[in-house]
Amino acid sequence: MKLNFTTPLVLSLMLFQLDVFAQYNGSGTVSQGIGSITNANIYSCPNGRIPNVGIVTATDASVWTMPAEVNYLNANFPFASNLYNACVGANYTNANAALAALNGNDIITIDSTGELITAYIFADNYFELYINGVPVGKDNVPYTEFNSNIVRFRVQKPFKIAMLLVDWEEYLGIGCEVNNTIPYHMGDGGIVTVFKDTSNNTVAITNQNWKAQSFYTAPITDLNCPTENGNQRLSNNCSTADANDGTNYYALHWSKPLDWMDSNFNDAVFPQASIYSNQTVGVNNKPAYTNFTNIFDDPVQDAQFIWSTNLILDNEVVVTYTVPAPTSLSHVSPSKNKCHVYPNPANNSIYIKFESAIAQQEVIQIILENVIGEQVFIATHFVDQISLDGLPNGIYTLKIISRENQITEKIIKQ
Repeated sequence: MKLNFTTPLVLSLMLFQLDVFAQYNGSGTVSQGIGSITNANIYSCPNGRIPNVGIVTATDASVWTMPAEVNYLNANFPFASNLYNACVGANYTNANAALAALNGNDIITIDSTGELITAYIFADNYFELYINGVPVGKDNVPYTEFNSNIVRFRVQKPFKIAMLLVDWEEYLGIGCEVNNTIPYHMGDGGIVTVFKDTSNNTVAITNQNWKAQSFYTAPITDLNCPTENGNQRLSNNCSTADANDGTNYYALHWSKPLDWMDSNFNDAVFPQASIYSNQTVGVNNKPAYTNFTNIFDDPVQDAQFIWSTNLILDNEVVVTYTVPAPTSLSHVSPSKNKCHVYPNPANNSIYIKFESAIAQQEVIQIILENVIGEQVFIATHFVDQISLDGLPNGIYTLKIISRENQITEKIIKQ
């Protein structure tokens, strides 16, 4: 029998579909099911996964590139250099060896009188890096094997860092990959970066001071679960369970601002980045990361893995950060004879006082650690009081860090 819009079965199916999509009240565009491949296997790596690109059509007839619209095949967007890349045999054991392999042709000049900045990047899975809107480096390997990268550029401070991050997928449009015997596994993302100047001083690390916004969330098994709170796109109440069949999963899509990578883009519209531990991201068995923990896990300025609010379901994320201009007071750094920490031993609080207000302005991080090295307090600017309430009695280490040195004090709580 030929069905038409007056057929009861067709009407019933249409009403069911309308009811399902009526459950979602957010600002994203909804698609359902697996998209189609338009560009198969854009990069091949021994033991790597196949990175396909494709499209999916949403319920409003809009068409979205999956897993994201990227510049991997754009010859005008430069590739990053290898920090570690098993796909091409660049299995460097330290950063100095990777840097020694470069001849200078990799350096992108943004400002001819600018300082040489070196960025060390580990991305799960793919990144594109812009400085003041200029493309300076994209990931060599879009999916796996896991790799890490170096990007070098000349620029004057202040400068704007903007990165597109993509967690690649094997089932385009539903955010899933194969995991051993599980056909529909929801993979995770994560990015960690360290930016150093010509004197090897760290000028920026990924942490909670960055901004991060998601633009593609999948899979969504229940359109009731995603919510929004101001500019936050929240999916932490959504299921992340693996499945044997995800062909009917939903996805949410948002268009990126056209100027998101530009230096004058107002990233105040983006939420604060969320930070994740090495264990959560799962990098402790990946030499692309573990060979360079002296950079990524520096004991003084430890870079953090960042992403949006959902490390698993958010698959396309933009992160931004502005490296500030140097201050004319930068030659005045806190030194031990200018700083007073009291009382010590302490009960409820400790206080920090500098004899010079200039030295106080130079502080970029204050950390309090317990005897096993756990950070029990951290601030990314100067604070004059730290509460010890709730901490057990014992010995703690206080670190007061400027861009040029560090003060370390043993604190006793009694």
